[in-house]
Amino acid sequence: MLRISNKGLPVHSLYVGSRDGKAFSDVDRQSVTEVVGNSFDCSTFIDASGHFQGRSVATLLINIATDDGASVEELARSLGILLDQRVVGIETAGIYRSIYMG
Repeated sequence: MLRISNKGLPVHSLYVGSRDGKAFSDVDRQSVTEVVGNSFDCSTFIDASGHFQGRSVATLLINIATDDGASVEELARSLGILLDQRVVGIETAGIYRSIYMG
């Protein structure tokens, strides 16, 4: 029997840039996937081309549907530290903000 949840959840989108602006290495991509998978049961990864401070940056857009916004913010910080980022973008319900490392 197919069950469908009637409860809607907010979608949180994380914008995570690669270390050097080029395509994510297999090691970094696998590390990101594992960290996200350890935090949430369900997520979507989309390869994108972003821009940061005037330069093109390979970016992973990670979508997570959850009521636990604090855990998404904690995940953003973990990914930023993992990939040596200064900033990870987070968007929830159409509102964008930056999560700064350090």
